[in-house]
Amino acid sequence: MFNVLRINTVTGEVKRENGNSKQFLLGGRTLSSQLVSEEIPASCDPFGKRNKLFFCNGALSGTTVSSSDRVSIGSKSPLTGGIKESNAGGVVGLRMEQQGLRTIVLEDAPDKDSQWKIIVIGKDKTELIDGGFLAGKGVYEKSDLLSEKFGKKAGCITIGPAGENLLFASGIACSDPHGVCSRYAGRGGLGAVMGSKRIIAMVILADGEEKVQYFDKEAFQKASKRIVSLLKENPVSTKFTKYGTAAMVDICQAVKVLPTRNFTNGTMEGAEKINAQTMYDTIKERGGEGRTQHACMNPCAIQCSNVYPEKDGKLLCSPIEYETMALMGSNLCLKNLDTIAKMNRIANDAGVDTLDCGAAIGVAMEAGLAEFGDDEAAISMMEEILNVTPMGRILASGVKIAAKVFGVRHAPHVLGQALPAYEPRGTKGMAMTYLSSPMGADHTFGFTLRDEEDPITKEGKVALSKKFQVIGSRMDAMGLCNFVRYSVRDDMTPLLDLIKARYDVEISDTEFDDFVKDTLRMEHQFNTDAGITALDYRFTETFYDVAQTDTLEKIDITDEETAEARMW
Repeated sequence: MFNVLRINTVTGEVKRENGNSKQFLLGGRTLSSQLVSEEIPASCDPFGKRNKLFFCNGALSGTTVSSSDRVSIGSKSPLTGGIKESNAGGVVGLRMEQQGLRTIVLEDAPDKDSQWKIIVIGKDKTELIDGGFLAGKGVYEKSDLLSEKFGKKAGCITIGPAGENLLFASGIACSDPHGVCSRYAGRGGLGAVMGSKRIIAMVILADGEEKVQYFDKEAFQKASKRIVSLLKENPVSTKFTKYGTAAMVDICQAVKVLPTRNFTNGTMEGAEKINAQTMYDTIKERGGEGRTQHACMNPCAIQCSNVYPEKDGKLLCSPIEYETMALMGSNLCLKNLDTIAKMNRIANDAGVDTLDCGAAIGVAMEAGLAEFGDDEAAISMMEEILNVTPMGRILASGVKIAAKVFGVRHAPHVLGQALPAYEPRGTKGMAMTYLSSPMGADHTFGFTLRDEEDPITKEGKVALSKKFQVIGSRMDAMGLCNFVRYSVRDDMTPLLDLIKARYDVEISDTEFDDFVKDTLRMEHQFNTDAGITALDYRFTETFYDVAQTDTLEKIDITDEETAEARMW
């Protein structure tokens, strides 16, 4: 039996229920998308009382398996208008496991003038307490106040000023192993959904007494060590261990898909100034609190995160990921890592998605509100977001809305969600993935770039994208870090052995992939029921009409091919 904690955000009523299906066993996106599909009317207002917010940990949470404590957050997205699952690392998934919980559900929605509340979950009780003292504060200050009140070991979840004001690019911040709310479920505007329920924070106390039970502990430990060995043997995951995701800067520059100048170019002159080696050398040189390797959760054999310091060695931002380096760096023609780090920190404090806000600043620059390459202007725009000024509200509403307000046609998004850091005209596999994701443009949904022999042709890219949609979704399906896929890409046996040793439940690789495909079907059906049509799964027209300057390619993928990539 797996426990579900339901919390009514209007009445404060708390109920515990049980779920006993294999979907509850797997947890993660498998469970969150099932619950969204079953319990949320697809046509509902994302900020209304019929929408819900689901927090689901995964099958291996609380165990010794590397990178297994992610939490999937599911809801109807205000940004895309469809289904959303966004996940984060940190300690929240672990604290849920220790409290005996697979799922936490936030239901109903109070009046917009209702008091802010904090949900506190402990072994003895769950209660809603006054959260007004957090209102209007940045996420870092909120994080400090929550740690002071509940202890640094608590699993804390909070939103920033953007979420409080229901802005569409707002995310949900989860606490890392050091008690800092810096691990983001950033995409899809779920912070605004949490804000609409007048929940400013949720705290899962570290007093949980549930112990992980194993059907065969010895077999589990052996299988867990096998995952670590596979990760350490894989050249991709080992490169991420040294350089983190920033390693993708040089890769994307080489194949001409590094988003530059509002996704008009695929390369940036001076990209080496913001690449992984430069970041690595800068962190090493500055020392102090800087770390080239850092784990967002424990245990983790990859440690792809980082801690970027100021010149005096004090922490400036943690982490800086490739996606942010591209959307807030090359996309804006910025060539200073300190600038990117400052923008990243402000985004974390405001509680917004760095991708959607970086893309929104890109269209603002194209509209002439600032010059590409203007560091001070870019930082100033991020401060507008933090301060929730009228300009900040536009930028924090995401790139689609910002482009309409600023009169810019070349808006990099699908279903309203900003494109990740791979310029799609130069990589037709990633373009196919963006176009077929039920979540809006999403690189983790089906990462094809490393396996595209000829990135600029669309031939074979339907099949390639679908292959990696399954491979990528496997990790989300059970609450694992997406980078674990490198250890089990072609053989899921090591993970399925862990499930057998943990629960005494046999799941074949075919059955597991059927769960993944069923999840994809449910997600696409929800979007259809929500009114999203085939015509919505498109880039803006400029991507089809105007060639990217480096590859000289346009998007030539048809609606029929996109529909085939969504068919399960």
